[in-house]
Amino acid sequence: MKKKTGISGMDWYAWTWMGILLLLAITTNGIFQGIGVHKGSLIIYYEKPVMYSVMLSLIVLVWIVAHFYQKNFQFERRMIYAAIASVICLVYIVSSFNAESPFLSHIGVLISLVIYIFFVAGTFLIQYDKVINLFPKVYLIFGYIIVIYGFLNLLGNIYLLDSLSFINGVRITSIFQYANSYAVLLLTLWIGILIELIRTTNKWARMLHGIMLVPVCISFLLTLSRGALIVLPIVAILILLLFKLKQQVLMLLYSILALGLSLVLYTHLENVGTEVYHKIQEANAQQLPFDTKSVFSSPSIGSWVLIAVVSIIMTFIVIVITKYVDPYLTKKINKLTISWSNIIVPCILFVIVLIGIVAITSDFMTQLLPSVIRSRVENINLQTHSVYERLTMYGDAIRMSKQNPIIGAGAGGWDALYERYQSYSYISGQTHGYLTQLLVEVGILGLIVYLSVIGIVLYSFIHFYRKSNESERIKMVFYFMVPITVLIHSLIDFEMSYILYSVLVFLCLGVLAGTQRQRIVLKLNKATHLKLKWAGFVLTSILVIVVAVSSGNQLYAVNKFEESQKAIINKQPFNEIVEPLENGLNKAPGHPALLYQYSFLNYSAYEQTQDTNYLQIAQDYMKQLNDKEPNYRQSVELGYMISESLGKKNATEILLDGVRRYPYEQALYDQAAATLLKKWEDLRKENNSEADIVSGSIDKLYNEMIRREKIIQDLPDTIGLLRTIVLSNTVRLAVGKIRYDEQDYEKVEQLLKTGIKDDISKEEDRIVARYYLASLLQQGKDDEALHQKLSATDPNEEGEIQTLLSK
Repeated sequence: MKKKTGISGMDWYAWTWMGILLLLAITTNGIFQGIGVHKGSLIIYYEKPVMYSVMLSLIVLVWIVAHFYQKNFQFERRMIYAAIASVICLVYIVSSFNAESPFLSHIGVLISLVIYIFFVAGTFLIQYDKVINLFPKVYLIFGYIIVIYGFLNLLGNIYLLDSLSFINGVRITSIFQYANSYAVLLLTLWIGILIELIRTTNKWARMLHGIMLVPVCISFLLTLSRGALIVLPIVAILILLLFKLKQQVLMLLYSILALGLSLVLYTHLENVGTEVYHKIQEANAQQLPFDTKSVFSSPSIGSWVLIAVVSIIMTFIVIVITKYVDPYLTKKINKLTISWSNIIVPCILFVIVLIGIVAITSDFMTQLLPSVIRSRVENINLQTHSVYERLTMYGDAIRMSKQNPIIGAGAGGWDALYERYQSYSYISGQTHGYLTQLLVEVGILGLIVYLSVIGIVLYSFIHFYRKSNESERIKMVFYFMVPITVLIHSLIDFEMSYILYSVLVFLCLGVLAGTQRQRIVLKLNKATHLKLKWAGFVLTSILVIVVAVSSGNQLYAVNKFEESQKAIINKQPFNEIVEPLENGLNKAPGHPALLYQYSFLNYSAYEQTQDTNYLQIAQDYMKQLNDKEPNYRQSVELGYMISESLGKKNATEILLDGVRRYPYEQALYDQAAATLLKKWEDLRKENNSEADIVSGSIDKLYNEMIRREKIIQDLPDTIGLLRTIVLSNTVRLAVGKIRYDEQDYEKVEQLLKTGIKDDISKEEDRIVARYYLASLLQQGKDDEALHQKLSATDPNEEGEIQTLLSK
């Protein structure tokens, strides 16, 4: 098959779907796959872009299939790679039969199909020279837009939620809303710029890339991504090995100079960004919109001028290097006769990295860095919050995988189960590691499949690269760099949860596989050949229809959910609120957000009207939710309230099961303890022997809470928690009342003493004080100060204490 030299319709078709992909990514935060069973209605926010990417993949599939009907079509070895790669989708289909989250597994199967389609597209893209040559440039332009957008947020000219974060210093995240993921894009841009500076002969293109090198480098530093800093030298060494000595020297020279100029800018931009971040937090605290400033206002314009000046300086340096240093290096290096000269720079860099690892422990080297970066570098150790949390999650993921070791728990398995296996109360719907994500979702089998496909493609490409001429090499190196960079960093983070990154990785891998252009001769007669084409057409048509209907139904359901939400905001009649949900569930009957919302609305209607028809509907849809999505977090409390209202005996068991599944959820312990205590009190009044069983359940709840609290207390001081668990007065009081009834007053004193608060205005805290004082008086002791304080707060408390003493 001859390579295309003109701009054909198929070229334009390819540019169309690639353009849509980049446009979709830039407007939807990198198409983050943030759908999870803990996120409630946020599922809807993340689901739409995912479904759009599925629909886009069908457009790509049509482009792929069109190749089989071209007159000059012939089978080549790359198509074997395309066929083999289908296993990356098949393993997700297999794991879906064992899914812990049917809904997330369904989404995961669709995403794996998207990834596979783009991989196959990559194998065909290789035959379009102009596309292959231009796409790296288009990618850089795409990246430059994101970089500029990041600066607009940093300088307060526009506002995007979480485009800035703050840990040790301000961190820029741009559209990704997560600094580490943005750092990976910047790393690919950085290397991509260096590749273009090496290969381009157009002076204007060289000036454009030269002027953007400093903004990219300074943005990379402003992410404060320790993971990216660790990955940087690894990726640099691997990429440098693909270039000749002169190119290696130039790439290092450009990078060193750009980093030096970036450090000149860093402190100023960090200070400005910190000020903007604090203003955003102040506006949020006051529930006011953030007041953005014009680019041309002060002090914003000063920062932009500074960035522009330093970037222009870098451009002049690029021009000088190209005009004077490049020819000089060519002349000197051509005199070298060392056959292994191409590994000199990577080896030197490796030694420098080793020295650097040692040097960061010395004050002399770290004092050369800005204070914020110095703090991040100095804090790289196993006890650092992010490192400790990741290592913990990896261990928890391995333990989780043992439940379904071969085929995994399906896509979304981690999100569905992680709270059951977590070693402490971190909150993360991602494993922060691609390997552990695959291990949990598709098991050992799937992990081997993915690693094998990636490994085979990279091995074949390296073999092709070694035999290729210089022009072929420089053309293809971008497609090697992107997957290598993203995959290496994804070992310690969740970049592959961004569909943008996963598609780019497998599209580029497909391009690398597409270099295997050896023809395969199949001895087929015309009739057989025609039958194969028609069979392919039918199968593809079925696939397109099935996936289009599935994703279309999901999008329809999402739109109906949003329609229902608008009806709630506009305070429309009840039937106009629930009707969109009914319509959405007709198309997507297993959608957990819609099932929960429909059940919740009917339960709310029951609470207001006491009409049991609403309660029964709520119960029916809650049952469907539990059947379709058993790990949906919000179903615990609502399921309990519905069962309690129906007078079901298993209502309390719903809460206790919730505690077992979510052992660091403080609210579940409190609600379960309060419910069990009421049940125990009712049974005691009836002299029912089941009261002892209930008291045993309260004791187990108390002991479990104490155990979990001890785990949190034993964590290193460096670990920050968004969610913690402490023994509450609700649980403490439940156990205290039982011990008091058993006349174990010394135990009651020990239990309740730590629950005494300075402020006892709340009823629960007064009851704790009341039982504590009664236990002291029963032992012939007293706490006069507390006694007086309690009586002063509520004069009736003295009578309550006397009632307890008379028992």
